[in-house]
Amino acid sequence: MAMKDKVDILFIINGLGIGGAERNLYEYVKHLDRRRYHPRVCSVGQGGPLKEDFEKLDVEVVVFPKKHKFDFTLIYKVARYIRKSKVDIVVTILFYADVIGSIAAKLAKVPIIICWAAGSTPRGSKNSGLRHIYSYRIIRYFFDKIVSVSEGTRRFLIKERNIPPNLLTVIHYGVDVEKYKIMNLDQKRRELGVDGRDFVIGVVARLTKQKGHIYLIEAAKEIVKKYPNTKFLLVGDGPLRVMLEKKVAEYNLRDNFIFLGFRDDVNQLLNVMDIFVLPSLWEGLPNVILEAMACGKPVVATAVDGTPEAVIDNETGILVPPKDPQALEEAIVRLLSNSSEMRRLGENSRKRIEEFFSINYQASRFEELYTQLLRKKVSRIYV
Repeated sequence: MAMKDKVDILFIINGLGIGGAERNLYEYVKHLDRRRYHPRVCSVGQGGPLKEDFEKLDVEVVVFPKKHKFDFTLIYKVARYIRKSKVDIVVTILFYADVIGSIAAKLAKVPIIICWAAGSTPRGSKNSGLRHIYSYRIIRYFFDKIVSVSEGTRRFLIKERNIPPNLLTVIHYGVDVEKYKIMNLDQKRRELGVDGRDFVIGVVARLTKQKGHIYLIEAAKEIVKKYPNTKFLLVGDGPLRVMLEKKVAEYNLRDNFIFLGFRDDVNQLLNVMDIFVLPSLWEGLPNVILEAMACGKPVVATAVDGTPEAVIDNETGILVPPKDPQALEEAIVRLLSNSSEMRRLGENSRKRIEEFFSINYQASRFEELYTQLLRKKVSRIYV
């Protein structure tokens, strides 16, 4: 490979929607050292609102729409693009991109191929079937390294995907601590119809089974009996919205719940909240928990996968078992009844993010990995 001034990196991802993996990729690329690296982004399947955001960063974005659920013709289209662009490193993100991207990169003889493993899935879910298991058993041989977003995801990959431990490394997600910071937003509260005397409990997540909103609604039945001036902000949308709205109405909680849909002011909405809650059934490392902690919020979350690596029980928040409305209710009520405890946990949350989960720290860890792998494979390149 010829000596180059910059290393060309192609990030291949399923789509450019506003999920956690997609948003973290955007923040990471935004903080990538452009003096050393030239990033490109490739979506295999669909575009999305983040396409324009990447382009505003002066990043080339190419979208290869798929004609059906699993379009293998994209392998050859992506391989041609890689060869044309003289890519040095390919990083794949999410299952479909892992398969298409790794095979395409191998065909195009890319020196370095990395899988960025964003999460884990429980047995019985749609992403834990034989297709996923056997696909990873094949394509793992194409990767020079698999980056796990958490130790929990690393354990999952070893146990459920049979990934050799020496192929794995952990690089936690990071947060832009300048964007997500403590702000006083009384005006935003008024815009949302939240009274100054109201407690605000918030969730930012797609309205899907995985995120466990139904258990918070169940807990809310009891919470409002003790604290009727509690508002629940549900930020995000998804296939369960109608069902969740019906459940809220069934429990006579319409005055307590506000469904906000997708928003582009999440950093402000987090600052409106008194407590952030994420009752997920499984996770990799929830980016939004890191964002809430960066905003100085105490977190009540389920102790699944990578979440306990960010949320330290009784230090930055409270961890509860999944699918347990009573435990959720008790944790939230405990904080609502103790403002000094809420403040202590929130202050500790911000400190933890600054020390261990900043986007700059994440970027530096990736750059160390690129340098290490390139030195092994390429004899003459500036690294």
